[in-house]
Amino acid sequence: MSQLYFAYGSNLNLKDLREFEKRNGINAKKSFVDSINISDGIFFLPDYQLQFPVYSKGREGGVLDVTPKTGHAVAGKLFEVENWDLLDFKEGSPNFYKKISITVIDESGKTFDAFTYVVSSKNKKDFVKPNQNYVKVVSDGYKEFGILDKFPWANENLMFASENKKCKMIDSVFVYGTLRKQESREIIMNKISLGSKNITINAKMYNIGAFPAIVIEEGIVYGEIHKIRNDTSSFHIIDCVEGFTEYNESSLYYRILINSSEGVCWTYVWNDTTDGYKIIQSGDWRKRK
Repeated sequence: MSQLYFAYGSNLNLKDLREFEKRNGINAKKSFVDSINISDGIFFLPDYQLQFPVYSKGREGGVLDVTPKTGHAVAGKLFEVENWDLLDFKEGSPNFYKKISITVIDESGKTFDAFTYVVSSKNKKDFVKPNQNYVKVVSDGYKEFGILDKFPWANENLMFASENKKCKMIDSVFVYGTLRKQESREIIMNKISLGSKNITINAKMYNIGAFPAIVIEEGIVYGEIHKIRNDTSSFHIIDCVEGFTEYNESSLYYRILINSSEGVCWTYVWNDTTDGYKIIQSGDWRKRK
């Protein structure tokens, strides 16, 4: 049975993967690269950032890891994997890297359960300078799958991480209900917002009662995109309002990434069935009556 693997580093570079197979005498008939199915589109690992915390002799410098960081995101691809032996071998699992379960988001906001590898080595540090050849391998993988062109901020964060600089968080949030101006929770957004703009997104709105909910379906939703303070406490405030804790049944809403007319931003989608709730045809919470 195949499972999904989220690739965020050198494994995005298929040429580099093939060279690894060749160096290790892996028969072409057993090629990992040729056996995987690569999911269409680009995917994001929410609330994580890139770091270079450990030295690799083979790469002659620091190599990538993903570590939790609220409000940040890491771009990558999803591979359908049946045989994990080569990946485990390549990543030195479980001693150098270890496999963990994660939730990733596609470009339309849909969530997927997957696995990825994070550094488990006891030699992990705050920063180990990478060899620029390794950084280029990753960047070329970004280019190969269109990440570089479509989401240049992802490659910028790769460069920031390679220079031991802070990665940029995604500091825009789309709100469409009680957090909008002149609504009951406007004061909460006022505390963290640095400015806003009225926009629409592609989604469908439902009347849940005292507040609305949206799902990523064909439709139009009116709201505001806010640039918020560049700190994790801003997200903790809104997450609390929206009842978001984790990507599981315990959350009332999920915080997801979507494409908007103003670029990639966060928003919150309903984490339950919409059966029995009325669609707000206008897509505007203010016009629900």
